[in-house]
Amino acid sequence: MPVSAHSTSNLVREIIESDGVVRNGLARKLINERALARHIQMSTDEEHSFEAILGAIRRYPISEPGAAYQRAGKFIQKLAMKNKIVKASVLNEADIPLALARFSEKVDYGRGDTFHLTTGIDTVDVLIDSKNLSKLLAVLPKKSVREIVDDLVEIIVLMSEDANLTKGVIAAIASQLAINDINIQDYLHCAPYDIIVFEEKDALKAWKTIEDLSKKR
Repeated sequence: MPVSAHSTSNLVREIIESDGVVRNGLARKLINERALARHIQMSTDEEHSFEAILGAIRRYPISEPGAAYQRAGKFIQKLAMKNKIVKASVLNEADIPLALARFSEKVDYGRGDTFHLTTGIDTVDVLIDSKNLSKLLAVLPKKSVREIVDDLVEIIVLMSEDANLTKGVIAAIASQLAINDINIQDYLHCAPYDIIVFEEKDALKAWKTIEDLSKKR
């Protein structure tokens, strides 16, 4: 084996901190430390003894993420779910803001219609109700529409006011979803609401996961 490029403690820290599922699992004592040590030893080309890796895992400070997980549930006040959501990814071009402004006039907010925008460097992601997709496409240049993703569901999480002042709440929710093998399509944070978007097939499992987290107060 090659000579170690890392100290054992640094190697262990890098691996744990690069994987939120592992870090969260350690904090909740769901991961067998000896099994993790064997996994780390087998996954590196460097020379580190099993006992040194195990010792570094046991010394890793996990109290903070564990506390964040325990705190996260108490901030969740209420959940709501909405299906038949569509995401349109649109090129971020000069004429798009005006087109989206025209579309927004057609959205019936009084009936609870969905209209969320996430602006990136190259694209704008538009989350809307599937019933309004034809209205959106009518105001957009065809060449600007890069992708349409349908069969989505959004779960709206009402958080308490203190959640926005507490570190680790969003990370705890996202990690818990990852542990349960649930893929997040979009995560919008606009206090006091978190709007999390999933594929329809994952919606009920995601709902139960977040609901179970809310009970850990």
